Amino acid sequence: MASSFDYLEGRRFCVVFVKVVDPLRERVALQCFRGRASIERGRVNVVADNGGVFALPGTALPNILPSDGSRLLKDAEYFCLVKTDENIELMSAN
Repeated sequence: MASSFDYLEGRRFCVVFVKVVDPLRERVALQCFRGRASIERGRVNVVADNGGVFALPGTALPNILPSDGSRLLKDAEYFCLVKTDENIELMSAN
């Protein structure tokens, strides 16, 4: 059975984690997870070059969009935003 996400297979993908830092001032923190999309049993996974895997939550699937060419997304062909819990700490690239 074909998945409606088969078009993503092997494509460069960026998951943008969004954490609301200050809702009153509308401040957010962003962190990207980049890799290639892999479709397994209808699920969309993103596999990084280092072997790390992130399975997109079902709530993010309707928000998958083609890249808009922004610097944040780098060379990704597709991306989606994933809101994180306020208790999750985002890591710096360093």
